[in-house]
This record gives sequence, C-alpha cells and structure tokens, in this order.
Amino acid sequence: MVTRMREKGQVTIPADIRESLHLSRDSILSVSKVGDAILLTPRPSIFESASAKFSKAAEKKGISLEDLLKDLKKIRRKE
Repeated sequence: MVTRMREKGQVTIPADIRESLHLSRDSILSVSKVGDAILLTPRPSIFESASAKFSKAAEKKGISLEDLLKDLKKIRRKE
C-alpha cells in the first residue's frame, strides 16, 4: 500500500489496516526509525528499550554498526 505525507507530516493509515488493528481516532501509536524505515506500532513499543539495551551491550563489547553490517552481508551471501 502507498500513502502520501501531508503538509504537517500526517499520513493516512488505510481503513482495512486501522480496522484489523482496532485503531480509532484517539489510538496511541509508537513511532520508531529502523534503518531507512519507519515502524508504527499500535501501543507503546518495547522496541526502543530493547534497542537501547542492545546498543549499550554492543558498545561495551566494542561492536560497531559497521561490524554488524559487514557480518550481515556475509550471512546474506551464504544464504
């Protein structure tokens, strides 16, 4: 599905998705940036706290984002 962003950053979530997730006008959505994507979840997300914990653990072990991306490329080549 495709939607267009409006003047103030507003987007319309298609009706069938809103209905399937039981979203209404006053629903709370959590918005997270995941790489080059935007993740909307219909309640406060644990993604942000999990992401922060992962980042701290990786930093403590000296693992950089570049290291993770290199490993990901290697794994994808094997599959």
